[in-house]
Amino acid sequence: MSNRKVLFVFRKPNRGNYSIERVYHTIFNQLKSKTDTGFDYKKMTLKHNYDFFCFLSCFLASLFAKKYVVHITGGCNYMVMAFPLKKRILTIHDLYHYRRFKGIKGAIYNLFYYKFPISFSHKIVAVSDNTKKELIQNFKNIEKKIVVIENPLVIPKEKISKRERFFSEDQTMHILQIGDKPLKNYERLIEATKDLNVYYHFVHSQTKTIQLLIKQHGIENKSVVYSNLSDEQLYQLYNRVDVLFFVSEAEGFGLPLIEAQSFGVPIITSNIEPFKSIGKGSLFVNPQSVSEIKDAFRKLYGNDIVKNRIAEGKKNGERFTLKEITAKYDQLYAQL
Repeated sequence: MSNRKVLFVFRKPNRGNYSIERVYHTIFNQLKSKTDTGFDYKKMTLKHNYDFFCFLSCFLASLFAKKYVVHITGGCNYMVMAFPLKKRILTIHDLYHYRRFKGIKGAIYNLFYYKFPISFSHKIVAVSDNTKKELIQNFKNIEKKIVVIENPLVIPKEKISKRERFFSEDQTMHILQIGDKPLKNYERLIEATKDLNVYYHFVHSQTKTIQLLIKQHGIENKSVVYSNLSDEQLYQLYNRVDVLFFVSEAEGFGLPLIEAQSFGVPIITSNIEPFKSIGKGSLFVNPQSVSEIKDAFRKLYGNDIVKNRIAEGKKNGERFTLKEITAKYDQLYAQL
């Protein structure tokens, strides 16, 4: 066994936390299974959102342990500071909370989740060029620290199934929308399509807001809300629906884009970054425009467009294979 250790640190599992865990647990397992990596991979998961006991324990233990690489995988950025004298890597998925929190709460949060962790990190992994750009715009003298490593497609090949999709105004179009934050734009989706022949599949960890909107717009008979789906249930849903609506106003990466494309699902997404780079082959719309969103759904009735977009999406997905991405992490750890 190698004496070169890499420790993955995961945030506390909370309802609605999917993307970070699905990505990094898969990367961890892939790296750990390799026999030629030269590293001994370990992981730990926090028990609390702000796990001060774990922080203190790690801080004291790391003062006496041999040197190793610690990778904070996201959502618990403050844990970077719990490992003095170690090589520290921090993944930053997006700057959503950095922009969102204001006042004293925002100042404290930004200090312990962004400013201090960024300063104490040896390397920062940004999951897209857009995240890297935002980091450089908001924090000084960090460009040399940042390496861009995109998220991989982590769905096992045997779980991916494809079917042909045909669209017509006489056939109900099944729309998948994922995410309950307001910036996910589900209200504009409803406004744009409620008069069309559609059926909505909403995946929300917190369901109160979407249930109120469903009632307000009178679409109870053409909607279903899913909460806390298993991976298997999500895969079945990708196969069942006709189109993914992922017109978010902001995102660090947008994992559903490459997941949906792997199932041959056409996508409507935002005409801004990182969507334009990550979701090549999608139909792009202004996320602020209800009319553009509606026009995009109407374009799906031209089935030649759908076939072309699906073909482009398949080619796009080849950029995000698990093998390619884990190789980049292997190289990153070797550098430190």
